[in-house]
Amino acid sequence: MKKSVLFTVGVMIGLATLAFAVPAGATTWCGENGLVRFSFVAGDSLVQVFDSGPAENGVTKVDLYAWLTDYDHVKHDGEVMTALGAYELSLKITGAEAYIIKQELPGEGFNVGKAQGTLAYGLADGLSLTPGRVMLAHWQIMFQGRPEDVRFGLDPAELQSCAKTEGCPGSGAQALYVGAASCNQLDMMFGAGYVPAWLNPIAGPDLTPVRGTSPWQEVGVFEAR
Repeated sequence: MKKSVLFTVGVMIGLATLAFAVPAGATTWCGENGLVRFSFVAGDSLVQVFDSGPAENGVTKVDLYAWLTDYDHVKHDGEVMTALGAYELSLKITGAEAYIIKQELPGEGFNVGKAQGTLAYGLADGLSLTPGRVMLAHWQIMFQGRPEDVRFGLDPAELQSCAKTEGCPGSGAQALYVGAASCNQLDMMFGAGYVPAWLNPIAGPDLTPVRGTSPWQEVGVFEAR
């Protein structure tokens, strides 16, 4: 496995459990930049509310994609952040018992998340930020029968790296990511909020974004590109 993958994973999973991790405190908190949005379909159009129709053979199966979106393009000391080197998030499903039967992650990398849906994923080459959104994960999820009012969000309690990065605790970060080695920003950590997705909602679903309280502009480590 490439050394850069191991180093990046070390940054993301907390700086203590792997021998190749950077020292605690070496990661710089940069504030919130972006939202994780979910979609029930692949492609350019995000479908955040979905009616699955009747159950088939007693079960309902759906695909769910997680994207990082709504981020500003930023730079630090003249170096533009052009790619993600690693990210950390935990999918939270409420409203029905769910079974994640498949998990796919982009690019060549190494995930040390302890369960399906919990990601601490380091990448060998990074994921480009230039298109305006980045696919983070694809899950196939199964439910018994036809569930209703199922909400998909993120669980910030599972973000192990936040507690070890000064400035992150108490910021309300829902997901984390760092820059790529290619732009010398593996030690630069951002937070992200999220927009919930809904399966078979009974009434009008709440799509209000869940955000933190530490925008990157106020933290001041980066500036607009």
